[in-house]
Amino acid sequence: MRELLSHKEQRQLKILEYLFENQEWIHIDTLADILDLNGRIIKSDIKEMREQLSCFDILSSTAGIRLTNEHNFGIERIYRHVLQESVNFQVLRAFFLLEEPFTFEHLVETLDISLPSLRKKVAEINNILQSKYKFKLKVTPISIIGDERDIRFFFAQYFHEAYGFFKWPFNMSSEDVAEFVTFFVKVTGYPITYQNLFQLKTLIAVNLHRAKILPRPKEEIESDSLRPIFIQLSNFQQELQSLGDRLGITLDFTTIDQIFSSYTQEGIFFTVEDFLEARKDNEKVDHSYHSARDVLDNLTRQFDVHFSNTDQLIWHLHNTAFLERQEINSESIISHNKSYALNKIKKFFPDFYEAASFEMMRYKSSLGQKEQLHAVVHLVYTLLTHATDLVEQLLKRQTKVRVLVLSEFDFAHPQALISLYQFYTSRNIHFETWDKTTLNVDEIMEAGYDAIITNFDIEGLVHPKLMNVGRMANLQVVNELNTLSISKL
Repeated sequence: MRELLSHKEQRQLKILEYLFENQEWIHIDTLADILDLNGRIIKSDIKEMREQLSCFDILSSTAGIRLTNEHNFGIERIYRHVLQESVNFQVLRAFFLLEEPFTFEHLVETLDISLPSLRKKVAEINNILQSKYKFKLKVTPISIIGDERDIRFFFAQYFHEAYGFFKWPFNMSSEDVAEFVTFFVKVTGYPITYQNLFQLKTLIAVNLHRAKILPRPKEEIESDSLRPIFIQLSNFQQELQSLGDRLGITLDFTTIDQIFSSYTQEGIFFTVEDFLEARKDNEKVDHSYHSARDVLDNLTRQFDVHFSNTDQLIWHLHNTAFLERQEINSESIISHNKSYALNKIKKFFPDFYEAASFEMMRYKSSLGQKEQLHAVVHLVYTLLTHATDLVEQLLKRQTKVRVLVLSEFDFAHPQALISLYQFYTSRNIHFETWDKTTLNVDEIMEAGYDAIITNFDIEGLVHPKLMNVGRMANLQVVNELNTLSISKL
């Protein structure tokens, strides 16, 4: 949702991302050509960014400019800075965090912006938001209206992206929200790690805030429709009352359902056992299972891979599909971190990635869902990360690097060298020895080896990766071989 940034903010982010990824000296004119920007504007932006970014430094010299990263910070520091400082996102944040209706004048004072500018900003924001999300900012009274699922997803992702693991932007106690998450985990058996604990805390804080300002009428929940989180609710009444008092909300069936709406909806399962059991009576779940199974079978036939955790993987794919636009990190606001990580995998396995994307589009279509790119990519991510040993299997299918090992000593010495190098180098390297009675240079060259290791000079043998290890350190040989292995992938 980078469109919500001003043109200046988008431009500065573009410059920072390039300098972060390419931390060598570069002349401003060259940078201007690469980014299709004006050199004078880049100079002005750099001066401003130097003053604002305390965690990085942009150096200047006769060699040009470069960004220094002495503390090895991640690029998310830049994303957090941009999201926190952007005027449009400050407006969005102020609209969301209000705890009681207040006027434009209050917002003007809070944001230190003129009333006409604020009205213009709200109009700009709404115009951009409505192209992608089904909600908008309302002026009288100041509020956010529209599709509640989109509202909650957008702001949960925003706060997650803008504040990271170590800063809490909400007025409610982080410890109380963490206790609420612990209750959720205890009741549902939801698998928890530090990553999804933080994501759940952010999502629940957003949902709690919305539940406070959008009270829903109490509804009777039929006993036969109770999900595990509701069935056990009566066992935690005293604990929930105390927690609700601290959070400023009554925790009953209605509010619990609203706060955990993403996970209490029909079709979402906390365990693979619940998922498989539901297949017996739920046609939609059974259809999803078979559709996902077809995906895995097609990929197995095409790439000769084996999915050893089939049921568990299908459960993850099912939940990913049905939690569309409700899971943090399924669709970023301005960060490219997840797509950057996926693109690394894509470079290793382009054919598999393309086939998996096609199969995920078919899967979503079979479920009657729209085939939005971000949702398809998130499903591919789930497949690649949750399938046991999939990456290892795909790596084994790669064309191996062929290395010939020669020695002037005796027939056993090449084997000893191979044992040494195999221990420290990539499994993508296949070592060979020369077992023929003659050492024919033309025949060696025609064999097409990617590298040749020898401890003696061979007259007439010319090869781009010829290593005479007679005077080379073992570490140097290992580094050369691993570099070659990676470059071949």
